[in-house]
This record gives sequence, structure tokens and C-alpha cells, in this order.
Amino acid sequence: MADYGRAPEKERAVVVDTRNPAFDGYGLRDLSGATDRTIRVWTVEPYAPVAKTERSDAEYPSHSDAVTYIEWHPSQPDMLASCSNSKTDTNIRFHDARTNKQTAAVPLSNEKNLVLSWAPDGSQLVVSCSSDELVFIDIRRMRKQRQWGLSGHTKLSEVRWGPTQGHVTMALDDGTVRIAPLNKLDAPIWRLNSHASHTTCLAYSRDYKYLASGGSDALVSLWELEEMTCLRTYSRPDQSVRTLGFSHDANWLAYCSEDGYGTIDVVSTQTGELASTLNLKSYCETVAWCPAAPVLAFAGDESKEGYGAVSIWAPPKLTSS
Repeated sequence: MADYGRAPEKERAVVVDTRNPAFDGYGLRDLSGATDRTIRVWTVEPYAPVAKTERSDAEYPSHSDAVTYIEWHPSQPDMLASCSNSKTDTNIRFHDARTNKQTAAVPLSNEKNLVLSWAPDGSQLVVSCSSDELVFIDIRRMRKQRQWGLSGHTKLSEVRWGPTQGHVTMALDDGTVRIAPLNKLDAPIWRLNSHASHTTCLAYSRDYKYLASGGSDALVSLWELEEMTCLRTYSRPDQSVRTLGFSHDANWLAYCSEDGYGTIDVVSTQTGELASTLNLKSYCETVAWCPAAPVLAFAGDESKEGYGAVSIWAPPKLTSS
């Protein structure tokens, strides 16, 4: 990987709000969803220089409202799941990138579908809804398996499957992060006091060694899971943290705050030092790292007003001590 720390390359989309980039399991393709109801697949060669910048390789116009969340299957590199956070489009949709066709649509309730997260083995998918409920989908049968809701007045912000096949992790508005077994979701085995206010987002490293959380208190907390201890916090953003993610080797953590249009900070998980700050020109909802190289994709750096773009960026090289 060469040319670290250069200005972002851009994959031009269309005259819409572009959201939620996501790399496939090999890091060769990137996805984007948009307010024009379309999913686009882009080829990245190799890892950073972008081919065919003015058009995508495939488009999936399956949704009836804006596409707000997309995730590739963890072990099947051609399968992807997507959703809209609209009450008029409540299907969880699945596509095959080999045929460029929708393969299934699983209808849920009339609540907004906010976040998707695959089980590590890809056998199930969990969906968090605006009703503060989790819906589990059986991928083999392509149907809703079960549904679970939070009790009391606590609100659910985000869910991530992990740190094992038998656990899910929830971000809640009381500032906690709860890790619970699938068979006892109302009895978490860990309750991490991660933030002074609303916990807004979560991310696991690929090896599940680290967990990061962002909050409306403008803090990012980095947790080491073996000892379940908070290694450090990052307090650079002045506003609520919207999204975060680890690089493939867990050396880097990127997080986006709501400063102005949005600011992405990239920090070292080993030293805590700030590597770079990216000041965006529009709203950014998701950051996505390549699973094969230290390369970051994000939406929200449009060079021309009204155009959606997915940008590709690489952090500076780590210096040896």
C-alpha cells in the first residue's frame, strides 16, 4: 500500500445524498446507498486508486425509499443485506453481487429499521428498530426468527453482534454498553459505563479484541475485551459522535462527529495519537475500513454541491519506535 495520507480519491455517485459505504470481504468492492433508493457497487483497484470514477459497476433499485444501511455477508463476499429507515419500506433486502439481483426480501413490522449486524458465521442477521426492538432473521430460511424489546424507558441506539456467536452488544441512551447472551437478552453479562449521556454508536475490531463506543458526550471509549477494561478515551470532537470503525489490523480507529457538516478523526489505537483529521463538506453517517488494507471509505466529501460521493483515504504510515 503506497501513498499513505494523501487526499481522498472519490467515486462519483449521482445527484443525491450518498450514504453508508461498505467494503466486501476481500476489499475489492465498495457499496453505497442513497436517497434515490438505489444501492451501487464500485470496484476499487487495488485497494485505493479508484477505477471508473464516474459510474458504478452495478445498481440495485430495489428499495422503495432511501437506502440507509448496508452490510456485506461476513463470509460470502457476493451477498449483501440492506434496509431503509422508512415506515413505507420495512423489508430487509438481500442481493447477490454475481447476478446483480435481489434474492430475498424479509418483511418486518411497520417500524423504521435502523441498523443491521451479521452474526460472525453469517447464519443470522439482527436488526434494530425505531421501536427499541431487536429482530433476528434466519438467513437459511429467509424469515423472521424472533423479536425482542427493551423493557422500561431505556432507548436503543445501535446493536452489534459479538463478541462471540452467542452474544449481542447494545448501545443505550443511558450511557451504557450492554453485552448479553442471545438466550437472555434482558440479563447482560457486562454493563459498561461508557458515557455520561447517550451512547450513540458501536464498533468491534475484526478479531473482537477491542470494542469502541461513541456518545453524545463527545467522547469515544476504547475497550479491551479480554480484561474488559477501558484503555483510553478520545475527546477531540466537540459534538456527538455519529459513527466509528476499526481498520483491518485494529491499529487505527476512525470516528465522525457532528461538527459542522462533519469531521472524521483517525487515531492510533496503540498510542492514542491523532493521525489525521478530515473536514467534510456534507453530512457523513458511516465510515468503513477495507478488510485487507488500511484504507477508509466514507460518504460526505462532495466536491460539487448536490452530488453524492464515496471517498477513499489511507492514513499515514506508522513509524517504528
